[in-house]
Amino acid sequence: MEKILQFFIISVIFINFTLSQSDSTKFVKNPTIIGVNVDYGFILKHTSSLREIGNAYPSAISLDWSRLLLTQNAWEFCNCFPRIGIDLALWNLDKKDVLGNGILIMSYVEPYFRTQKKTNLFFRMGLGGAYLTEPYNTVTNPLNETYSTNLSFAIMVGFGLNYRLTDSWNLRFAAKYNHTSNGGIRAPNKGLNFPSLSFGVNKSLNPVDYPDLDKIGNRKPPENKERFSFAHFSGWSNANVGDKDKFYVFGFMGKYSRWMGGRSAVTAGTELILDYSRREQLNLEGMDVSFAQAAALVGHEFWLGKVTFSQELGIYYFNDFRINDDVYQRYSLFYNFTKHIFAGFSLKAHRHVADFFDLRIGYTF
Repeated sequence: MEKILQFFIISVIFINFTLSQSDSTKFVKNPTIIGVNVDYGFILKHTSSLREIGNAYPSAISLDWSRLLLTQNAWEFCNCFPRIGIDLALWNLDKKDVLGNGILIMSYVEPYFRTQKKTNLFFRMGLGGAYLTEPYNTVTNPLNETYSTNLSFAIMVGFGLNYRLTDSWNLRFAAKYNHTSNGGIRAPNKGLNFPSLSFGVNKSLNPVDYPDLDKIGNRKPPENKERFSFAHFSGWSNANVGDKDKFYVFGFMGKYSRWMGGRSAVTAGTELILDYSRREQLNLEGMDVSFAQAAALVGHEFWLGKVTFSQELGIYYFNDFRINDDVYQRYSLFYNFTKHIFAGFSLKAHRHVADFFDLRIGYTF
């Protein structure tokens, strides 16, 4: 890990030296930023296997490339100046024999606030993938119930402070919540959940000149402030029943969305879920009850042009076969191809445990 850290630091210094030979006094509208960050955190022990192996304190070194959008359109999009980029991180998960190491690559959006001050506030939301080295194996690694495939999905949310040393150099400190899961492709899949603290140094390849916020107008409200939508979804459940570890799951969703201001909307809806791993378990146990589930959903949506990102809380009102919590979370990302047709994907989870990942297509009335 020390040699990797040295390599990354030398690489960043070399890139900065090479690019500094260009005109450093030219202000650009969307400057490129590169950076190096170090993370230190702890893994939440939400499974029995993690309790058996003890405490784990992962650490990471990462390289960061991004563009800072300083246009009026960018400001009108989020009432902030967003930074959009890619982060490549090498994680030492501490318990090498059980949890192994990981390579995480994420695309992210990072809105900046208080940009006229030396200290900026920011939030970061990232989505990507992970390569993990020590998946679950019944013989060689039975304790690792957190992941069972080398490749996983990865998500991250965080917030922090950015301190401007100069128009080009910045120090940053952030608190983040990291999660990896294979989305129910193979069990066991309890997921890795590790909050972390991050410290980094960023260098803009051109000096950053933030526009005067007072001269930028407010964003107009959307033409349609209400949406009624209906969708069908299909996927594979994250369950291990008998000698099978893959089961089809499908369902239907109906939802009402109401714009509240900015890019935000509140939602209320319902969904019917038919998970065939539950039917298999009922057959094995000889129980004569329904395997179907129905739930009420409340939540929040970001309306980002043609893209919609939602976070919802579900509460079952029909659940004859109760083998999990009565409350769950759902995270969804959709693209609106037309005014009426949309498609995307969604992740359903009970607390830290992913239930299933699905693809969906729907219609907005």
